[in-house]
Amino acid sequence: MQVFTSVLVLTIVFLVFVITDIRSYKQRKVESMESLAQVVGTNCISTLEFNDDDAAKQILEELHTVSPEIIQAEITDKDGKLFATYIKPGAANFPVPADANENKFTFTGNRLFVTSPIISNNSTIGKVLLQVELSELQQIKQFKYELAALLFLFALLFSFLIAFFIQGYISKRLLRLVNTIKRVSKTGTYEPIADDGKDEISTLIAAFNKLMQQVQESQKRKDEFIGIASHELKTPLTSIKGYMDLLKLKEDRQPNKQFLEKALQNIKKLESLISDLLDVSKIQTGQLELTICEFDMDVLLDETIAAVQMVSTTHQIIRENKAKNEIVIADRQRIEQVLVNLLSNAIKYSPGEKEVFVESKKSGDELIIKVSDSGIGVPKEEQTDIFERFYRTKGISTHISGFGLGLYICKDIIKRHQGKIWVESQAKGSAFYFSLPLKKSE
Repeated sequence: MQVFTSVLVLTIVFLVFVITDIRSYKQRKVESMESLAQVVGTNCISTLEFNDDDAAKQILEELHTVSPEIIQAEITDKDGKLFATYIKPGAANFPVPADANENKFTFTGNRLFVTSPIISNNSTIGKVLLQVELSELQQIKQFKYELAALLFLFALLFSFLIAFFIQGYISKRLLRLVNTIKRVSKTGTYEPIADDGKDEISTLIAAFNKLMQQVQESQKRKDEFIGIASHELKTPLTSIKGYMDLLKLKEDRQPNKQFLEKALQNIKKLESLISDLLDVSKIQTGQLELTICEFDMDVLLDETIAAVQMVSTTHQIIRENKAKNEIVIADRQRIEQVLVNLLSNAIKYSPGEKEVFVESKKSGDELIIKVSDSGIGVPKEEQTDIFERFYRTKGISTHISGFGLGLYICKDIIKRHQGKIWVESQAKGSAFYFSLPLKKSE
């Protein structure tokens, strides 16, 4: 934009420069030829009065010496009849414009026509018409255009250099702001941007710093509320569950026992939600601890599939391509939590389907676990967002419950194990992957 503005301004300036210079030359030429025409008219007064056309022709022929650019000259009497004429040797005859006799001067192509009256005793007795070839004007135009082009290129190069240094100063600050925004949106962590400028960019950075400070304060208060509320809810919910279990043992009548079982199922859902909220609170405060040990991933997969299959009556969980006896180094309980979450999601988000697939395979020093379904899938533009806190896929049915915490917790757990978690999805169905480091052989 800086260079474009400079080019536009320079173009206008040089056009004004060239046009003004050419107009100035024309004005000077007109004044010079008018003065010469008046001199010729004054010298021809006696020739007109005594009808001496030979003397008039001699006066006109002397113009070749005085002003070589005059290629034709005419003297007419008071009736407009041609009295004497002169044509420069070798010059082509050029028709006189109709308005040449009416105006003092006229420009036609590269010719100038100047008309001056011959006055004697305050009466007009004739006219002088000079036809001037403006070959010098063409040379001046060419010179001015070449000079303007040279100056334009020099000015353009200079403006590029200035813009380069200014752009570095401006772009560096803007890119720093943009990179900070990307980092905040990706990691959620923010550090104030230091800027000593006093321009619009500094105002923008200051406003961004203030906004991020307010967001951090709001986020901190929300995390504190989630942590406190989760802890406060956990104790009474545990007591309620204990009392409900006792009632279930003592109650054998129907439908009372069925009501108790429904209540216990909802209590388990509340426990799961509170557990997720506590995990989110621990993640935000950096207090999510891992108990690292060595265990057989094949055994954990079978146990987790069997546990989830017991509570699922709509889907069959099928295990494919078993990677047997692969020892991983991880927190067994947290990896089980990840598996349960992925299997539950595969069942929940594939209504109407009957199968969920689990696959494990070794890849270098990693073990990759895949959980796939044939459900509603995840749009490509949302495949990175679904691992963010409280994010739910757009367009899903409202009857599918959830708070968008499970995948966020899974991502943090796998990340703490130096692994990766990602999703691949087409128009139908999704496949969630996560990797864990294998125990290296001696």
